[in-house]
Amino acid sequence: MFSESLSPLTVPLLPVEADLVDADLDVSLSTPSTLVVNASLELQTSEAMDLSLVIPRSRCNGERPRLAALLDAVQAAVARATRGGTLHQPRRVLTRVAGQPHLVTQF
Repeated sequence: MFSESLSPLTVPLLPVEADLVDADLDVSLSTPSTLVVNASLELQTSEAMDLSLVIPRSRCNGERPRLAALLDAVQAAVARATRGGTLHQPRRVLTRVAGQPHLVTQF
């Protein structure tokens, strides 16, 4: 999903306003009960893995999740992808806003 390796200085932070993500995220699935956002997990080894961040609709405002809900989804997806940190060491999680990568969190 994110083939280019980006330095931390070139990736803007995800815009947040009053605990709500203030951007249209790269949504792969939208149902009445969930919102699934595409993301990429960069590992300490400079490899990357695609992630699907599953967010309950009850924790969203339309297509925009609350920041806490997005971070909970990141934590769950990273734990699944790295098997709790025993398989891979995470570095950061990125998602796209208007086609451009944005930093969600760093480890």
